[in-house]
Amino acid sequence: MQHLPRRIVALSDDSLLPLLSQSGFSVPYAVISGEGLGPIMGFPWWCALTEGLTVPTIFDAGYAASLAACALREGQKWVICTADAPSIETVRDIARQCGGHLLTTRPAALALGRPPYNAYRIGQLHQYLAPES
Repeated sequence: MQHLPRRIVALSDDSLLPLLSQSGFSVPYAVISGEGLGPIMGFPWWCALTEGLTVPTIFDAGYAASLAACALREGQKWVICTADAPSIETVRDIARQCGGHLLTTRPAALALGRPPYNAYRIGQLHQYLAPES
């Protein structure tokens, strides 16, 4: 996949996964690690959280070029890294070698916050992932 879907949902933990899987959304979407969580929780956390998902996954390594490089080498296809040069150039080369994609800014995403999710928040998710009419 060369392009990300227009709709992206932020994941902070596994609490949204049941809502995403049972909803049967027909609109393409991707998931992204919650803002700031990639460098704190690490890439193994992201792998465990997104294991089995069939949608594109985006790992946000933040400023951590070494973490971004690690994720790309481990097979992550979409990685965000906000490091400065020359680190970012090295990560860009690694992305090319590994067949991955490097984003240098975080795309807009729906972030519902921490659970529990009330009816309003669940409604926001359904509206965000609803087909356009």
